[in-house]
Amino acid sequence: MAKRRLAVDEVVAFMCHPIFYELRTAVDVGILLYDDLDRYVLPEGYSKDDIWRILTAIRKQAAVYIPEDPERAADMWMVTTSSLSFNTEMLEVRTKAESSLERSLRDMQGSPFVTRFIERTLVCGLMDEGIAVDEERVHELFAGAAPQTSLDQLVANYFRLSSECDNLARREVTHGLIETLYYELAEGVDLAELPERVLAPLDPRLPPPESQVLMDLVCQRAREGGDDMRFGPVLRIINISWFFRYFNVLPRLNVLVGLLLRNIIALKWGFPVLCWLPDGFDPFLADVPVDEARAKAVFEHWSTDYGFGFDFTPYFELNVRLYLRELERLAVSITYLEQLNEQIERIFESHINARQKSILAALCREPGAILRIAPHQRTFRIAYGTARADFLGLEREGYLVREQEGRAFAFRAHPDLQEKIVQLGAAVVDSAEATLGASGVVVS
Repeated sequence: MAKRRLAVDEVVAFMCHPIFYELRTAVDVGILLYDDLDRYVLPEGYSKDDIWRILTAIRKQAAVYIPEDPERAADMWMVTTSSLSFNTEMLEVRTKAESSLERSLRDMQGSPFVTRFIERTLVCGLMDEGIAVDEERVHELFAGAAPQTSLDQLVANYFRLSSECDNLARREVTHGLIETLYYELAEGVDLAELPERVLAPLDPRLPPPESQVLMDLVCQRAREGGDDMRFGPVLRIINISWFFRYFNVLPRLNVLVGLLLRNIIALKWGFPVLCWLPDGFDPFLADVPVDEARAKAVFEHWSTDYGFGFDFTPYFELNVRLYLRELERLAVSITYLEQLNEQIERIFESHINARQKSILAALCREPGAILRIAPHQRTFRIAYGTARADFLGLEREGYLVREQEGRAFAFRAHPDLQEKIVQLGAAVVDSAEATLGASGVVVS
């Protein structure tokens, strides 16, 4: 017996039901999850599962499909909603090369107001690896302290590789590049001393793919040409990071390798500011765009399918919003750093260069800090002799005093400078942090 064919008028009438207008609007301007349907009055005779499947079927007409895994038995897809398009375009404009923020970062990259973003990115990555780390120790290692443990060595290796991303961005993204990041990150590290991360449970239709397959998919997504116009560079970078966050592309250290690869691709594609932003969900970030339960659902239960495939739209949406929030925090830090530099020029009345201003800015934040040449050299990507001259010039001006630390030099603020630096630093830092706490970001 032939199946009854629905009349077109019946289909159109059903699709014009007010609930579909309401739900499609909610999906297009925000994040709509399966459990959110409990807040809506559904048509009589239709369950939540029915409506979710119908809504999903409609949305999949405009879907972008995530690269296919030959072992997968279910679709993975996302829809470029109006809010995602708006927020992604805003993120691309503000992070691209020669944007105002990128030019400021280029001039001020050695300041503690911005280097803390590099440190926070690493701390968040280690947390996602299941590795507890002391933020103060990470800061000490960034400032040049000698590694004492395997974890210290891992942190030092990350910072070294992070400073080499400009050169690595000249290479094509291949299996060889990914493996190079892994082996150099693990160099001198006893991985047996570090805890292994616990992966989120997978849907039965998502068997853990082989490493070779995963790397093929990463390299495929990292190619610039032939991409869907609805799946731009920022979304592709988020997709690449996703592979490393939720699967074992490599034996260990997947999240950290993913962060370094993100930076390399961001530089390669002309979005250098992205390299400064922490990746993934930070539970300690104040005023996150969504409530805790929703964030947990998006990040920890991403593999849940409600009957019609895996919709990654909320995952991309939340990641873009979190990037925008971090971008706003970075912009505020840059603004106050510029004010600090202006005050340094006015108060110290000296012909010091931009790198030397960053040294004084570091002392404004930490008046008792021990400063070393090597991290200054690494941060600004300059020759050792140039970095040494920056410190010796400030010593001649009477701003720094030199100490011997083994066979190397270390520097502190001159005692006569302490009070002036404390007053200047306290005023600017308090103002900056107060603004950071009150700042928001405009998202669609």
